Amino acid sequence: MRGSLRATGNLLVVDLGEVRRLSTESGPRLARYVAVVRAEKLRACTRAGTNRFGPLLLRHGLPPGETVVYTTTDDTLDFEIEGRTVRVGGVAIYPEGPPAWVETPYYVWVEGTDDEEGAT
Repeated sequence: MRGSLRATGNLLVVDLGEVRRLSTESGPRLARYVAVVRAEKLRACTRAGTNRFGPLLLRHGLPPGETVVYTTTDDTLDFEIEGRTVRVGGVAIYPEGPPAWVETPYYVWVEGTDDEEGAT
């Protein structure tokens, strides 16, 4: 899987390279992008295409219908990368599949990564 990471003071984006099936703390999603937005409200996950961050996502070239959005009160530039796992403000993004255990209250991982590795 090819992907990328970009961060500004108000937005951290993980581009998964293509629309993927994701598992989150609030259920399954289809998305290409996982965005963490700095906001004043409590952290939360919003469904792709139905969030108030549409204009912000569009300004950054992200289609709202293909983006899972989390909010955090923390600085999005204050992120950690351990292996391929990205953590910022109580959100963990696992692009290589489910972890052994989830360390944060909000999380997202890519489904089906083990099947793809065995097929190639």
